[in-house]
Amino acid sequence: MPYMLIGDTALRWIVTMFFGVSIATYAYILVAQRSRWTSTVNHLLHLTMSAAMILMTWRVGMHFPTAVPTTATLLAGAWFAVRAGRRSSATGDRLSNGYTAVMTGAMAWMYAFMNGSLPGQARHSHDSALSSSLAMEMPRMEMPAHPMSHALAGPDWIIAVNCIATLAFAVMALYWLCDYFAERRRNLEPSAAQRTHLQPLYQAFTAAGTAVMFGVML
Repeated sequence: MPYMLIGDTALRWIVTMFFGVSIATYAYILVAQRSRWTSTVNHLLHLTMSAAMILMTWRVGMHFPTAVPTTATLLAGAWFAVRAGRRSSATGDRLSNGYTAVMTGAMAWMYAFMNGSLPGQARHSHDSALSSSLAMEMPRMEMPAHPMSHALAGPDWIIAVNCIATLAFAVMALYWLCDYFAERRRNLEPSAAQRTHLQPLYQAFTAAGTAVMFGVML
């Protein structure tokens, strides 16, 4: 696979911590909350997505073709999009499901990015490999660092999308964190029904982890 998502070990552990907290949060919700089967499917998909992000961070299984995880991610996104479009859904559920559908789209984008299958990416990858080869053959030749990093990131439109996604998920992390504390202030007494208020905390950590992952793709 021509692209490496995160090369810094410290950043990998930071992202792992974000998604690890999200897994722990949703595992608690899944076990503690007795709900309909559709909600259970939602919870299991959330857990699977967070686990997949951790595996992606450490490049576990990334040498295999990404068509299968990409397809599975898009199918999960379709599930959440359908759930968000239901008229009977509450406004909060629509927002959460719609946001998760966007998150699955972001995961599919990452898989495509790492596979080098985005339009214009293959040419840049080839140019980068050629430049590296020339640098090895001609030790005295100094290769400029900026064009090399630009080639690895991809053409300008891919860099622009990654930049927008980084800012968007960083903002969403703050939004979900504020939403979580707002729910805590409105509901001071713990109860079984209020366990769903942990969902914004899960969303905050997954958004923060995704923002970091998009940030290193720039």
